[in-house]
Amino acid sequence: MRNTERVIVYSALAGIAAMSFLRGAERNASAVPEPTPSDLGPADAVILTGKDTNLTLRNVEGHLAFGEQATAKAWSIGAVGSDKIMKLLLKSERFEDERKRLEESAKSKDEDFRKRYTELETKYKDVDPKAPGFEGGRQEVEGFFKEVEAWRKEIAEKLGKLQAEQIEKAYREMTAATDVVADRNKVDIVLRFVPTSQPFTSNSPADAMLQVQVRTFLHYPETIDLTPELIKELSLKDE
Repeated sequence: MRNTERVIVYSALAGIAAMSFLRGAERNASAVPEPTPSDLGPADAVILTGKDTNLTLRNVEGHLAFGEQATAKAWSIGAVGSDKIMKLLLKSERFEDERKRLEESAKSKDEDFRKRYTELETKYKDVDPKAPGFEGGRQEVEGFFKEVEAWRKEIAEKLGKLQAEQIEKAYREMTAATDVVADRNKVDIVLRFVPTSQPFTSNSPADAMLQVQVRTFLHYPETIDLTPELIKELSLKDE
């Protein structure tokens, strides 16, 4: 075979080999998606070197873990204006109806006491202290006031108990709704907070200091505030 023919044959073979290589590369490219320039991985862990020790970052149940301890994870945080939510809940119609029923019962009893007091006043206001029936009248009046005092104590206890029960009930409803909102937004930890912009409601240094203490955050991104979404979840009317 002459030199010219050999060159032509070798060139053809080289071209075929190159085409076969490119076709194989195309098949591999279609089988395994190429990561975008901003992707890193996939990888089981990322090791960050440090001066004294290395830090290993891993994905543990959807959380960025930086240690073996259960708490060594990055948690997403949200916050709720619990004071506002509690007040809105306690002002809602169903809570107010419970209090109104007790208040109406107390009002009816109070009117009965007022009527009885008027009757006693009319009966004994002109009785002479030396009259035979004075002592009996005095005991009747004293018994009446003891009855009134006992009733007022009883109604105060009932009202206090109802208020305590409503506060706990409102708290349970708030936490249940918080669970729903947190799950929906993939938030791990939800804290109570008072917005730094909320005006103080205090008339003494002690009250003002308390207003400072209940403000958990001094600076925070507005995006962590879940209060508006919680108000919607509870179907409350914002003031």
